[in-house]
Amino acid sequence: MILWEDVKKCKALIQQVQSNACTSFYKDRFVGVCEKNIQSIVDVPLLERKDLTETHPSNRCFVSDAEIDFIAYTSGTTGGEPLLTYVAEVENYFIDPAWGLEVSKLLVVYPPLNKNFGGTFIQQCRQSPSPVVPIFGDVTNMATSAYLADSVSCDAVYATPSLALSLAPYLKKYYSIEAITFLAISGETIGETKLATLQALYPKAYIANLYASSEIGQFIMGPTKQMMIDGVKGFRILPEAVAAAELVDGELVITYALNKAFPLIRYKTGDHFEVSESATKKYGEGIPILTWAGKGGVDVVRVHGVEIRTGTVDDFFDTLPQSINAYQLHILPGEMPGTLSLRVEYVMNSPSDVISSLIRDRFLADFKLSQSSSVADAVDLGLVDSVFVQSVTEVSFVSQKRRVLITHIV
Repeated sequence: MILWEDVKKCKALIQQVQSNACTSFYKDRFVGVCEKNIQSIVDVPLLERKDLTETHPSNRCFVSDAEIDFIAYTSGTTGGEPLLTYVAEVENYFIDPAWGLEVSKLLVVYPPLNKNFGGTFIQQCRQSPSPVVPIFGDVTNMATSAYLADSVSCDAVYATPSLALSLAPYLKKYYSIEAITFLAISGETIGETKLATLQALYPKAYIANLYASSEIGQFIMGPTKQMMIDGVKGFRILPEAVAAAELVDGELVITYALNKAFPLIRYKTGDHFEVSESATKKYGEGIPILTWAGKGGVDVVRVHGVEIRTGTVDDFFDTLPQSINAYQLHILPGEMPGTLSLRVEYVMNSPSDVISSLIRDRFLADFKLSQSSSVADAVDLGLVDSVFVQSVTEVSFVSQKRRVLITHIV
């Protein structure tokens, strides 16, 4: 399903990479496919992350060394293998970091911007319709970040949901939480409970859940101003930012032409979305409004008649009165064919068998495997044959990227 396509731009991009003298990366991939007249971006092969990690960045760079502006990296694979991306200077990013709101100074405690893409974000802030000023805080010291916000009178924050939660008490102590009228969050799956918590902590702020990719280096989706005003969740593609956007089996596929050093052509992001028909009619302006459905194989598991999402796991643990440091839900094959076994791991300072028993009781009664079915219902129906809740000193799946839902079923 094509969400957005600039056909002229896509055709020009394919011609450029096929005739490029610096690398044959796409030329080799397109052999026998793109010699014909391309009518649509769907006529070319899909690009996967492993195609990038298996190819040294110098062998997929489409500009000369002198034209490389900087080199970015991301550790976003589950095994932590870094992915390097060469980035060339972009003439115009077409992004409004204020997302239509009247703010002027943005406190940034969002690691990709603090460690990789700060320069590009400064450029976006200067090129926006109403130029704004970014203030790069300290992602390891929220007190320092709050002090900086107070010093320059910030009225907006860019952060991950977790860092926004951590920052709030320091803003209250050293500044004024009511001064923040815009909160941009990204980088983590966020459930209803955590979103409601953020809204309560930042009572004067419109909240925008933005979508970015470290491979791309900028935000390419977010809500419209009216969606924020109406409190409607969802993502709208910024048509100026991408040459094409698709949903292929529910997975977001992006064609991005702005980075001349390495354009992404039909890149599979690994992130899954669904089209909201009702929001599209009211807010889409000709472009579908998407809702988050999870990361393939990580944030959403559909197996044996049940569907479990990371946001549901987050929401469940957010409702517990105990302070849980880390948690994971593991989905394993049950003893009988066609059944599941669920294992909950949690880390806390003072665990006990009583707490594990209480969490298990709540998990059985309250955790939803569908809109209407709890774990206890699934046990009664024979879909789940065992449920284990155990305290651990360290969750069994450890990676550089937060992951709370793990399936052991292929």
